[in-house]
Amino acid sequence: MLPTGLHVSHAFIFTFVLGSASSALIPEPDVKIDVLQKPFLCHRKTKLGDQLLIHYAGFFENGTMFYSSHKSNNGQAVWFTLGIKESLLGWDRGLREMCAGEKRKLVIPPALAFGKEGRGKIPPESTLIFEVELLEIRNGPRSHDSFQAMDLDDDWKLSRHEVRLIFYL
Repeated sequence: MLPTGLHVSHAFIFTFVLGSASSALIPEPDVKIDVLQKPFLCHRKTKLGDQLLIHYAGFFENGTMFYSSHKSNNGQAVWFTLGIKESLLGWDRGLREMCAGEKRKLVIPPALAFGKEGRGKIPPESTLIFEVELLEIRNGPRSHDSFQAMDLDDDWKLSRHEVRLIFYL
């Protein structure tokens, strides 16, 4: 039974607001970023869609290294595209607005790394720590912003309908 003067619609709104408030109390995990070295001059900062050439080392929370680009891949640095989910979501967040020559330490929670599944040597629910050095920034092969504008349903794919809307208007 509802208190006097409280209508069903008010009770629904009250319940909805309380439900939203309780779910809002759990913060979304985010990447912790520590800048270890910054260049004296920064001519350009990374943005979504850029190709980045990096050297990196990955560690578990106990300090054990699980990968190093200096020790693997014949010591060659690694290219990847920022912001297109090509790598860890934690990298897409943690390497934005970075300058060539900058070094960062990223502490990436499981939800932004390999999550509940893990991968290879990475156990499920692992917080990962990366030391990343950005060597070079290049424009990506396509504009990430343009793609996002065309991808109306945010599914990272272009349907025939989305293409028609863009090119046949």
